[in-house]
Amino acid sequence: MHMSRRRLVVVICLALVVAALATAGVVAGQRLTAPLPSATVTVSVDPVLLAAPGQPPVIPVPASGSLVVATDADGVLAASQADVVRPIGSVAKTMTALVVLQQHPLAAGEGGPVLTLTAADVRLYQQAVAEQGSTIPVKDGEQLNERQLLLALMLPSANNIAETLARWVAGSRDAFIALLNQQAAALQMSRTHFADPSGYSPATVSSAGDLVLLAGAALAVPALMEVVSTRTATLPDGLVLRNLDALLATEPGWIGVKTGWTPQAGGCLLFAARQGAAPASVPVTLVGAVLGQPPESAVSPNHPELGGAFHAARAAASAALAGYAEVPLPSLHPRITGSVSVPWATGPRLAAGSAAAVNALMFIREGTTLRVSVSADRLTAPAPSGAVVGSAVASLKDRPVLRWPVVLDSQLATPPWWWRLLNG
Repeated sequence: MHMSRRRLVVVICLALVVAALATAGVVAGQRLTAPLPSATVTVSVDPVLLAAPGQPPVIPVPASGSLVVATDADGVLAASQADVVRPIGSVAKTMTALVVLQQHPLAAGEGGPVLTLTAADVRLYQQAVAEQGSTIPVKDGEQLNERQLLLALMLPSANNIAETLARWVAGSRDAFIALLNQQAAALQMSRTHFADPSGYSPATVSSAGDLVLLAGAALAVPALMEVVSTRTATLPDGLVLRNLDALLATEPGWIGVKTGWTPQAGGCLLFAARQGAAPASVPVTLVGAVLGQPPESAVSPNHPELGGAFHAARAAASAALAGYAEVPLPSLHPRITGSVSVPWATGPRLAAGSAAAVNALMFIREGTTLRVSVSADRLTAPAPSGAVVGSAVASLKDRPVLRWPVVLDSQLATPPWWWRLLNG
């Protein structure tokens, strides 16, 4: 009887041992195969990155009159009497051309519909001659297409063509003037009023600040930008049209836009220029307006009344564009610090990978910094050296321009078996 009890105890003990071993084996198996805890990724970056070292030059402003210079990248760079309302002379024809193209759109290089001139157009020419305004001669029955009329409007600044276009587009002069003022309101040109299509009237007024808005709208129309940057053109009757903007012939990247002069307005120039034309680069486009400038024969012997405006525009545009540097974006590197922490070892450190840029080259104003932000992803072992664990993004005026992957500088290994067994 005692032997039977002993045997029973032994059997029970053995069973318990076996059960314990089985349980331990199950637990061990579970611990050895359980998912590993996520690594803790700690990453930081300097919040600003200097994109273009240096200090841009001071942009000169004229002693009198108004000037505003702005770029598409940085907005207004210099201004003097920007909100003063002044007569603008033939600069007004820029709005006339813009409204014509809104009503009768053209693709760049396209001729467009043909207009047959009449005796009424000849009378408009004779009236402009009597007023001593700028003109081109026209004949009854002469045929000119839309593009040729725009060239005659914008290059030699023919007042009679402004009147002809107004009646063609809107049916009457007054109806066209209403369209001009509606478009000015749409562009938020609050200090602008059009009293005529040509700008000959001193009651056609604007401000330099308003006119840079008009320049931007004009450059957004490829057919109009093509017209204003044309130096010479020839009409079907052999008449050669020459652009009054003399800077088209002397200043690299000059786009032009429109000259203007009347005794009341003085010398005026609405202008644009572009720096950088490489396929892989982002150019910078400058627009500007200068009003109320005195004559200066040394700068413009053929048109001294425009010389002061040319001088002020050229000086301001040259200084503004000189303040931009062509930056190879992939060459920029942020200072990233951080590491990966895991319970079983000291984890690898972090570094910035190869940059991915929106464009390879960009013109950036000297002294400009980029704002850099960083984010981390979830990470578990194992992970090879170079594995991406986050990203850093650099923005220029809230526009992302560069992105770097945040990577491991060495391998993140799994823990040894005994660590898993003891820490599962």
